[in-house]
Amino acid sequence: MNKRLAVAVIVVVLVVVVLFGLFHFLLSSVATPQPKAEEYLHYTSDYLDGVETKVYLVDSMLFYGVYNESFSRSGATGSYSIKQGDPCVIINGTIKNEYDSDYYFGITADVYNSAGEKIGPILTVNSPQPGFTVTFVEKGATGYFEIQIKYDAKDITDYDFFVAFEPSETPPS
Repeated sequence: MNKRLAVAVIVVVLVVVVLFGLFHFLLSSVATPQPKAEEYLHYTSDYLDGVETKVYLVDSMLFYGVYNESFSRSGATGSYSIKQGDPCVIINGTIKNEYDSDYYFGITADVYNSAGEKIGPILTVNSPQPGFTVTFVEKGATGYFEIQIKYDAKDITDYDFFVAFEPSETPPS
């Protein structure tokens, strides 16, 4: 009887160890970078020498999902088509407008996968062109933005936000 009990205990322990290992593997196979927050955004390095703006990043969160609708965008980097259900990386963020006027902001990001490759372009339904998303924020207030990038892997390791161009009182076209 003691021999059977010992074998049963060993089997149970092995099953628990295998299940724990499998659970750990599944969790670690989806990369989730540290959220960016509490910093002033800069222009991109090729625009106004990347100087700091008065756009304050309150918080951000990256997750993986799919596009909710189909759309097409064309711009300097080419023409792109999105189909509803295409996989994508989604980054939500909150910014504070510390300028003296209400403005539209073009927010862009450099997003990197586990191989260190920059992925893109940003293709967001509320932006008139590829490469950035647009949000309107009143002076002194906070506003929300969402960046989407068509991408089918779940291996994003890092991202950085930038302001794509000078704030504007009219939306970009």
